[in-house]
Amino acid sequence: MASITRRGDGWLAQVRLKEAGRIVFSESKTFPTEAMARSWAQRLEAKVRKDGPAVAIGARMTVGELIEQHLGYQRKLRPLGRSTIANHEYMAGVFSKVLLGDLRAKHLVDFAVRRRAEDGVTPATVLANLSVVSAAIHAAPYAHGIPVDPSEVDLGMRKLREDGLTAKSREVIRIVSQAEEDALLEQFERRNAHHQTAINMVLIYKMAIALPRRAGELTRMRWADVDPKRRTIVIRDVKHPKRKVGNDQVVPLLGDAWTLLEQVPKLDERVFPHDTDSVCAAFERTRDRIAQTGIPSIKDLRFHDLRHTGITRLFQHGLSIQEVALVSGHTNWTQLKRYTHLQPEDLHKHFPELDKVLAD
Repeated sequence: MASITRRGDGWLAQVRLKEAGRIVFSESKTFPTEAMARSWAQRLEAKVRKDGPAVAIGARMTVGELIEQHLGYQRKLRPLGRSTIANHEYMAGVFSKVLLGDLRAKHLVDFAVRRRAEDGVTPATVLANLSVVSAAIHAAPYAHGIPVDPSEVDLGMRKLREDGLTAKSREVIRIVSQAEEDALLEQFERRNAHHQTAINMVLIYKMAIALPRRAGELTRMRWADVDPKRRTIVIRDVKHPKRKVGNDQVVPLLGDAWTLLEQVPKLDERVFPHDTDSVCAAFERTRDRIAQTGIPSIKDLRFHDLRHTGITRLFQHGLSIQEVALVSGHTNWTQLKRYTHLQPEDLHKHFPELDKVLAD
């Protein structure tokens, strides 16, 4: 129902609708005369009753507001990293003045062209930016009850991909060298000796190699999910392109992974009860110190590269792609082919009898 009340020198018009005792729509506006306030309220109430509250809300919502709302929705589902949050906040600001009903493919194209020209970012970065817009638009009907037609966004994303303005990133496999590993472990030992150090980076580093998982997965591991008889652990909410929550995997703890787990003190329900960002920050500070004092080339090493290194070592141990996938969590086996680094002549070692005949 609409209400008109005196507010200072003007008149406040408010339209509020309830369904099952819950407010489903509320909007107010101040006018200089009572007649203007009443006219606006009557027109708005009639429109909301005709089209429905969701349509009315969508009509006055900006793309930026929807992105902010979708960010809040995702935070309820799972923890989000700093970069993900920052990307949503950045794009919410970019599209803060574009109404949902006015969003067109050209808005996305103009953003991509401007971003490339002014900031010099890669097509992968542009894709990451605009994926936030696309995800919010597609989630609007089921997550927020706001009917939005995604066809313009889909058109814009398709044309940007065809024109090469967006593209998936090509992940470079960076392997830790022996010299880098020796230097890191030496610095981690010194760090652990400090009385104020809470994170045992020696254990975490070695576990990240022996059990090559993402940093967030390592810090989510729980003692309750360890099966000592089978020497496995359940890693929960594994990253997946479609299933974000409840994608749990049973992972074997091979070799050093099990040995290291036995060395970790049980101080918390989690194996490594530390914030993921804190672990990565501790790694980066140590890396930067080594880059300044002895190995400059280590500057580009990331914590995630420990995962690359560990996967490569599993292949060096002779595991097959299917076996490595059980440890690494890859659902797409083709991604693991990048780690094999096999030469054609290397296959002879699997056929020693044939190799001996060829040698004769």
